[in-house]
Amino acid sequence: MLISLQGCLFKPLKKAYIPYQAVAVTGPASSTLLGQLQFDILTYIDVKVAISPNDADLIVEVVQDAPNSQIASYSGAGQITAYDVNDVVVFRIYDKSGHELIPETQIYGVRDTNFSPHTVLSADIQQQQFISDIRKELAL
Repeated sequence: MLISLQGCLFKPLKKAYIPYQAVAVTGPASSTLLGQLQFDILTYIDVKVAISPNDADLIVEVVQDAPNSQIASYSGAGQITAYDVNDVVVFRIYDKSGHELIPETQIYGVRDTNFSPHTVLSADIQQQQFISDIRKELAL
């Protein structure tokens, strides 16, 4: 199998190297964001994920994870026609001695979605899916 993959120029991804042995993620991150952060760390970086910050050389502290939606536009009759769905994540990164490597930093993702009063339930489900997708992208 591997020989046939070599013929099509397949190369396994090399993991990024950072000078730390273990990373912990702390703070009020949603389960989606936390899980995705841990998955991405294990997948793309040559380091272990520690459950406790005491066992880590590097700590990623999620200070804020705040999804939100707001009205983006109205129809001529005054009905809502679109929403902006967004998530703001504030984080900082420091080592086990407390030296801050990345100060508090804000990242965010936004999705625009159309809205119809006839499809309220599906719009709510779509907003939740957008928030989940945004969190996955922010983790990466």
